[in-house]
Amino acid sequence: MKVTILVLVVLLQFPASSAQAAFYQWVDTHGVTHFTDNHDKIPSRYRKSAKRLDLTDQSAPAQASAPEPQAPAQAAPPKASSYGGQTEGWWREKFSALRGELKALGEGLPAKQAQLAELRRKRVIYTRARDREAVNSMQAEISADEARMADLQKRLDALELDAAKALVPAEWRQ
Repeated sequence: MKVTILVLVVLLQFPASSAQAAFYQWVDTHGVTHFTDNHDKIPSRYRKSAKRLDLTDQSAPAQASAPEPQAPAQAAPPKASSYGGQTEGWWREKFSALRGELKALGEGLPAKQAQLAELRRKRVIYTRARDREAVNSMQAEISADEARMADLQKRLDALELDAAKALVPAEWRQ
């Protein structure tokens, strides 16, 4: 409970810093992955191989968009085989599964980022090896979640293209 309150207080004090953060990742000659938020802290021999990781706040309110215009209703829906050889249930299940997993990862990301901020503060205050390991572990977990979200978004976009080619009705894509 105290940790939750502390995280909330810290997040309220630094609202702009949680909106977007750039981190750098590199692997040294021993195969150890390092992370930093300061480009100057990267050793000069690893700067060319360092990757920039842009983290954005997923909890920011989405822009309001105009509703999509409805297509005119067809007289009779085509047979299931004309929808890319798949049934209505198949299309609905695929879209639902991808969107559900993407939503779950997106909702969990802000909490992990808040936990990472708290771990960083502990690392700075106590400078213990276990705090550094916890920060590195959390950063890797967040990076893995973001990579999974990007993969899911690509798969969802590909499914949308397939559905458009197969003339799948919009209500099946929800």
